[in-house]
Amino acid sequence: MRKINYRITVNITQKTMKLGFRAKMPEEMEGKRIRVQAVFTQRQVERRFPMEVVIEEGEVGEQIRADAEILLPYVFYSPPRHKVNVVFALWCGAEEISLDDQPFPVQKELFARAEIVRKRNLLKFAGCSLGLPFLLVRDYFKEGKNFIKAAKRANETVYRISGYNYSARQQNTDYFAARYRKYVAKNKVKPNQILFLSEREPEEGGNLMLVKKWFEENEPGVEITTFINTKTVDQLKKRELRECALKCATSAVIILEDFYPQLHSIQKRNETKIIQLWHACGAFKTFGLTRMGKKGGAPQTSMNHRNYDLVPVSSDTIRDIYAEAFGISSSKVQALGVPRTDRLFDWEYEEEKRRELYEKYPAFKDNRVILFAPTFRGDGNKDAHYPPEAFDVNRFMERQPEDMVLILKNHPFVKQSFFVEERWKDRVFDLSTKEHINDLMLISNLLITDYSSSVFEAAILELPMLFYAFDEKEYMDSRDFYFDYDQFTPGPVVAEFEALCEKAASMLENIVSEVEQSDLDNFRKVFLNMVDGHSTERICRKIKTNYINI
Repeated sequence: MRKINYRITVNITQKTMKLGFRAKMPEEMEGKRIRVQAVFTQRQVERRFPMEVVIEEGEVGEQIRADAEILLPYVFYSPPRHKVNVVFALWCGAEEISLDDQPFPVQKELFARAEIVRKRNLLKFAGCSLGLPFLLVRDYFKEGKNFIKAAKRANETVYRISGYNYSARQQNTDYFAARYRKYVAKNKVKPNQILFLSEREPEEGGNLMLVKKWFEENEPGVEITTFINTKTVDQLKKRELRECALKCATSAVIILEDFYPQLHSIQKRNETKIIQLWHACGAFKTFGLTRMGKKGGAPQTSMNHRNYDLVPVSSDTIRDIYAEAFGISSSKVQALGVPRTDRLFDWEYEEEKRRELYEKYPAFKDNRVILFAPTFRGDGNKDAHYPPEAFDVNRFMERQPEDMVLILKNHPFVKQSFFVEERWKDRVFDLSTKEHINDLMLISNLLITDYSSSVFEAAILELPMLFYAFDEKEYMDSRDFYFDYDQFTPGPVVAEFEALCEKAASMLENIVSEVEQSDLDNFRKVFLNMVDGHSTERICRKIKTNYINI
């Protein structure tokens, strides 16, 4: 694509920047997903800030309009010490478009952030407690008669005034941060110590455990320690918080594979490096700081994710997405692969796993297998669901050949089950709480999914995929994607149940068009170009060489 010209508008009031981006839509970009980022740079440090994009009809055709209101003190993790410039990045699908760069400077003083020192005052806290009913009533009306939001806002007011609050989560987070500061002052970093940190039980074949296993088997000089506790921060006891804080303060490297909330309440010491392996492969649905201002998203003032030193990803194409989502420089996001995909290149493991599954479920061996694995609807674990009426198992089975069995694999967050008539008991298997989805792909002939990240593992295995997107618009409105859904998916998309039944039956006959095969090949090149079966070793050697001193 050719370079395009653009114009910008900038208005700064009391350290808040209102930023506008305008450009004429080139013909070759029409009908495609457009993303615009404002890129703040100071020497080697950058922050990619997502802008809200609207395509509108102008006097000379379609126009790209992107806007953002940015709180400058929270653009960088630490206030800048050097000149700050702003440039723009424009993406059409997975392709970055060249712009006629017009960087403009912003005074570094505008990014200064007043340090918040909360001195605890019991007298003020007592006064706030007496006035709490008034605060709740006031905030109840300010928050549109939403009591939960009103209680949260009132608690924040009490915290700001007195240094105390009623939230067990915040109390424990503050305690953790205080203990961390104390341990940093009294202890040196152990240059060969790696801490594996998680608040969920890691999977045996997950990123965290594979990296841990590699160091245990290959680097005896590395001291391994863990803090793996499935309690959330508000449930942890004081001694557990102290244990975690001490390990964080004395480790040269901290390795995660998911969000760990209290870790972002600290100003980590320079000698400690945080590696975020992240649990997902690729980038599909928006996450992290991309969702600022949206339902379930963090506020601009959030420090979540922003102290990572290295984030390995599956492809160069998605480095800017992870940099944006975590609020870190693109240089800290490196295409090194994803450890848990290594098993998908291990033929001996695959043969052994197939043998085990065929022994446990003999029906899989002599029949063709469809794996139905949708993602959940809702905001998270508490309200996760999948509408059972959207997929009628019994009607679906009636439309499939007799030598087909169906595996149901709901998202782990989803608790309800599908209704399956007794006549299908030998041909329908609900394995939602059993077996790893990657293992089930090894014995499947077709994957039916919707917006699940399992698409990446299926693409590695070259497993044919069918996408059932009956609620695409609703899902897009609530979650949003980085790419156009229809252009992203490496397989046919259907919205109606009858079309799903018909297309699934035809795909079982290996009727995969040249176009569909080409889409799958291109998908692998764009999103998985550094996934080759050696991700674990490559990442571990990177960590050892750069961050460990034995």
